[in-house]
Amino acid sequence: MALFDTAPKSDPRFLYGRGKELKALSDYIKEKEWVILLGPRRIGKTSLAECAINKLGLNGIVLDSRTTNEFERGLVSALARPDSSIHIGANAKIPNTPIGVEVDYTRGSKPQGLETLLNRAKRTVVLLDEVQWFGNPRRVDMLLAHIYDYYHDKFTFIITGSAVGVARTIVDPGPRSAIYGRAIRKMEIAKWAPQISIDFIREGCREKGLPYTDELAFEVEKRLDGIPGWLTLFGFNYSQAKVSGNALKRTAGEAFKIIAGELENLEKHSIGSERQFAVLEALTKGQQRFNELREETGFNDVTLSNHLDTLERLGYIAKDKDRSYAISDPLLEAYIRERHGAPKP
Repeated sequence: MALFDTAPKSDPRFLYGRGKELKALSDYIKEKEWVILLGPRRIGKTSLAECAINKLGLNGIVLDSRTTNEFERGLVSALARPDSSIHIGANAKIPNTPIGVEVDYTRGSKPQGLETLLNRAKRTVVLLDEVQWFGNPRRVDMLLAHIYDYYHDKFTFIITGSAVGVARTIVDPGPRSAIYGRAIRKMEIAKWAPQISIDFIREGCREKGLPYTDELAFEVEKRLDGIPGWLTLFGFNYSQAKVSGNALKRTAGEAFKIIAGELENLEKHSIGSERQFAVLEALTKGQQRFNELREETGFNDVTLSNHLDTLERLGYIAKDKDRSYAISDPLLEAYIRERHGAPKP
């Protein structure tokens, strides 16, 4: 698999720039610790999780809520396969197919079919990918708590996704959450440092036989700001177009379509709103403190605080040590500026 291949990496040999994170996550899995991977979109959480599972040679299941939004049904579908597990690979996503096992789960009753499958399962690592889109948060929490309490030696969960909806009740559970009191480790995945991004571009160009200059690497790093997903997409487009300027333009165009789809999905789930886009629009003018944003948007403290909290949990904005806010993704910033006709800062 080439560095500029846009598919999630599942072989540790091809996971670039994440040596420390891979070792840390692998160690947690060996100790049977459940882990929540936190970080901006396209930062490489899925690739990191899959590579850690494969590095240890463990059985793995990927439940991607973009493929199946029913956690129990997807889990049963995976466990019901003849070998009781799936080795992580490019086609390891579990489809939402009809199955003849009752998976209703309440405080008073447990799904007997699922219980049988859990009992007979081998040691398995389950990746819950994009967990925020799984339906029925209460059912997800309750089943996770049940597996944690009774099958901890057999099952280790790695959870990725934005800390909203279901993910929020797992990342920061309240006393009413079924998962409350369970020890789940949080692991922050940051953007690549500038030098890692530059090295990635250089190595990818060498691998593909593409023209490379330091000026090219500096420009791409500046435009894409250490986000592995966008840097990889640029590399793929560069290998197709052979002209770096065309590749950057194509990358921005494709990124805008992806971002537009995500924002539309957020609005469908009543998470996004025009008020939150107003906050993002204000931040296209540059990094701002809370008081500056309040003046810019006209929102009261409570409203602004709620919207900032949601946007931060979605990974769209970040807050630094000085408590100043900024959009975390340069292409998201460019999209918001274009969508709203905001001037360049």
